[in-house]
Amino acid sequence: MSADVVCSTVDFSQKNKGKQAADKTSKGKEDDVIYATVKFGDAPSLQQQQAASSNTADPTAGKAPPYRLAALVLAGLCSLSVAAIIFLSVYILHIQMKYSELERNYTNISATERVCKSCPQNWELFNGKCYYFSTDRMNWKSSRDNCTSLGGHLVIIESDGEQRILSDKAWNITQELSISKEEEKAHWIGLTDTVTEGTWVWVDDTPLIGNVKAKFWATRTHDGGKEPDNYNKVDPSGEDCAQLQPKRNSDETWFDSLCTQQYKRICETKAVIA
Repeated sequence: MSADVVCSTVDFSQKNKGKQAADKTSKGKEDDVIYATVKFGDAPSLQQQQAASSNTADPTAGKAPPYRLAALVLAGLCSLSVAAIIFLSVYILHIQMKYSELERNYTNISATERVCKSCPQNWELFNGKCYYFSTDRMNWKSSRDNCTSLGGHLVIIESDGEQRILSDKAWNITQELSISKEEEKAHWIGLTDTVTEGTWVWVDDTPLIGNVKAKFWATRTHDGGKEPDNYNKVDPSGEDCAQLQPKRNSDETWFDSLCTQQYKRICETKAVIA
């Protein structure tokens, strides 16, 4: 390694300068005298070289390269993003479940409110009609008048579906209350032939016609005969009022009876759809 220069002095003499200017062709000119002093510093020691080398070393030595630091930051952000997505997914699912539960409750409440609004209290809604199954017993005429006072009438059965609904409901009542006596199972319906024997009409004066005329009349168990039979051995006036006496899995539930008998009743009215 070359030594460092400490100082340098150079002195040029001005002797014969004027003469040379006057006579440029002169051969007797004297050479200029140059004095020079050069001083070199000592070569640096090994320790000095190491110190200098350490002072000029890369300031990032011993540290993680910048791209590694960026990768760590990116990985951390990704982890946070995944955690946030999982949290939001669970939270949204929880909200959806709560909303579904509230919606079901609202639907149930709304359905109950609609029934309450559509039918009077203690009446049941079926296919746009309201039905009342009484717990007390009256004769046919009193039952008719009672249904009228409640804003309806003794039930008028107009279809197979309506017959099945009423029979099933009456049957369920007998099972819930463990009723075994026939007179306690029976419910008056709005059908009579009081005016003309054998001509059955509903309380709205609509005649009993079509298949219904024979379809729902019961078959008697003791003799296999079909109702109505106008049995008059107990009362000479005969049996002029119809009652429904439910049977399991059977639509043949109508019997003619004495109108003075004490039975429960089924009242009917139109539902009020809000």
